[in-house]
Amino acid sequence: MSINKKSKGLSPIFVVVLTVFIDITGYGIIIPLLPDFTKQFQTSPIALGVLIASFSIMQFFFSPLLGKASDRKGRKPILLLSLLISLIGFTIFSFANSYLMLFLSRVIAGIATERAVAQAYVADITDHKSRIKEMGKIGAAFGAGFIIGPAMGGVLSTFSFAMAGYAAMGLTILNILFVISFLPEPQRTKEKTIESSILNLGYLSGLRDALKKPLFGSTFLILFMVTLAFSTIPVIVPLLSIEYFNFGPFELSFVFVYIGLIQIVMQGFLINRLSKRFGEQKLIILGPIVMALGIFIMPIFQNVILFYLTNALFAAGFGIINTSIPAFLSKRISIDQQGSILGIAGSVTSIGNIPGPLIIGFVYAFAGSSIPFFISAVLLATASLVGCRVFRECKLLN
Repeated sequence: MSINKKSKGLSPIFVVVLTVFIDITGYGIIIPLLPDFTKQFQTSPIALGVLIASFSIMQFFFSPLLGKASDRKGRKPILLLSLLISLIGFTIFSFANSYLMLFLSRVIAGIATERAVAQAYVADITDHKSRIKEMGKIGAAFGAGFIIGPAMGGVLSTFSFAMAGYAAMGLTILNILFVISFLPEPQRTKEKTIESSILNLGYLSGLRDALKKPLFGSTFLILFMVTLAFSTIPVIVPLLSIEYFNFGPFELSFVFVYIGLIQIVMQGFLINRLSKRFGEQKLIILGPIVMALGIFIMPIFQNVILFYLTNALFAAGFGIINTSIPAFLSKRISIDQQGSILGIAGSVTSIGNIPGPLIIGFVYAFAGSSIPFFISAVLLATASLVGCRVFRECKLLN
């Protein structure tokens, strides 16, 4: 596997990882501000759930489309298109003076699909042995972005929410210039591990065809359930931290910094060792268990130290699953299907992200602060049981 030209002395992996880092830093600047920003417009927890779900709805439709487009048109052009869309979303956020404008900014930002394209890029230029290690770097870049971004957002929000939006815009412009200058287009080999019919299918047909592949259906189900549970976090963790500890935007930004730091350690340093010792199949079982333990304990004790410890468990478990599933899937498809299948995986993630914030906002408002956490814990325990099924099927296939 190779690239068409050298990236001016820089490793292509380094360039794409740095691109993801800058992108998520801009995204991370915005996320911790949403609860307080929505409060300025006198909205409820339900409105916050709608705001977060709107992003996921757009990801559901556009992640597979842009993933397939990157298979056909190239990774670099689609990555640039996605970054341009993000820039438009951040611009609207910066000038938002109503809930409707804030909502519109999240809808437009949801069209962008940098992650699936970046993962496909990594799959293009790595072999099976090194893939989870390099996929882990993408995950670590996400974690790093969620350290720097929320910290910047928390500081800048003390001046104004618009200032934070301007910073996200500036980073995205920098990222576009960086990709244009340094990221080469990978040359993909045409190895055939699975027939490439998915490339010629529409989204629903492609999803149906992918689900027929051995192990894919169960793996996508795990991804859906884990994402559904994780999607509640931007709603319930801020609300719980406000209720229990009276956190404001500044303090809340450092909760996300902490979560990002845990994910960097897990995905950047530990995941490769865990994969070598246990394999992706066992990690798919382990990740949801660790997440379930953290989210179940979190609301039980009104103690800030336990709050951070349980967030660490949840973040570590998500770091495990967030790297293991893309690596697991990518090893079972051909190079010319990476964008399509990982785009479908991104779409499944988006499906999981849609109902979570909406439902959990209602549950939190009417059933209290603990019930949403217990619901997510049960869902994650179920995902782990499905992971056991994947493990058994892998043993049978081998």
